Amino acid sequence: MMKKIIHIILGKANPNRMNGVNKVVYQLASAQVGIGEIVEVWGITKTPNDPSNYSKKYRLRLFQKQRNPFRLDPLLVKLIEYQDENTIFHFHGGFLPEMYAISQLLVKLKKAYLFTPHGSCNLVALQKNYFFKKVYFYLFERRLIQDAKYVHLIGRSELEAMEKIAPYSRRVLIPNGQDLEQLEKLQYTSEINFGFMGRFTIHTKGLDLLLKGFKLYREKHQGTGKLQLVGSGGEITKLKKLVDKMELNEFVFFPGAMFGYEKKKFIRKLTAFFHPSRNEGLPGAVLEASALGVPCVVSRETNLSEYINEYRAGFGLSDNSPVQIAYAMKKLEGRKNAGSLHYLGNNARKMIAEEFDWEFIARRFSNELLLH
Repeated sequence: MMKKIIHIILGKANPNRMNGVNKVVYQLASAQVGIGEIVEVWGITKTPNDPSNYSKKYRLRLFQKQRNPFRLDPLLVKLIEYQDENTIFHFHGGFLPEMYAISQLLVKLKKAYLFTPHGSCNLVALQKNYFFKKVYFYLFERRLIQDAKYVHLIGRSELEAMEKIAPYSRRVLIPNGQDLEQLEKLQYTSEINFGFMGRFTIHTKGLDLLLKGFKLYREKHQGTGKLQLVGSGGEITKLKKLVDKMELNEFVFFPGAMFGYEKKKFIRKLTAFFHPSRNEGLPGAVLEASALGVPCVVSRETNLSEYINEYRAGFGLSDNSPVQIAYAMKKLEGRKNAGSLHYLGNNARKMIAEEFDWEFIARRFSNELLLH
């Protein structure tokens, strides 16, 4: 009998929000429905009665987030108890008391679950709030991982970390996916525009490295390009001060947050997309840019550099440094001027089609996580 999959998240799985986990769950659940799976998404939120106005192929149920995060909405408990043995639950996000509470209920009821930490368990992420996470892991997360049917990991750095911190876990590595779309024909422009899109957390996203590399590219390599930093909030004020201090105001721009068609149209016009993160799970922005035919420059920490280098879809940095970033910018400007940049963009789309297609990812989930 076919299994029913219930994804459990904090939030509403709205793909039009900045929350990366919610976007991934929306895409994965949609792809699973597309291959014939029975899927529901259950969200724990402070506003379960607010409508979630976005198109979806699966059933969405929302539950009240409790003041004590280790307590669960009674309706959620009742519905979990109601599910039969052909249901498998899938938790998303690490170090969340709600997930631990649900895991203990499922263990008591002898029901199976999968766990995806979404990058929260790699070694760099564990250093943030280290003492708290060490205690929490020992008391709660360790048991959640141990009782999981499988721990699903999205990048090699997370897999290596899990081998160290939880060698007893049953680990499976499957990356997130990305769909290809038909591309509109763009009018050629000789302008060089490099871009970043995402959360403005300077150290984690390596934005200080990106600015230093861009300055080096402009000054040492006589580069003519501009840098577009797309997003809002976070450390944007601090980032703008850094741009000012480095005397880059004339060449670095902040066009604000973008969504939907506006975002895709903007990315398509970039010469290249940069993501020099110091810590990542698997950045969806890089996959999206690649799917739009834009070459990407990424650090090893994104868990995407091996793919980028294998497919020649941009540059995977061997060293996440301003020198390497500047050199990549110089090379990309040279390719643009020589008329050969489109080869990298075509390779990026090929990479997405062969490695990250959501239907392909959904079938891997079925074969490697659900059928055993």
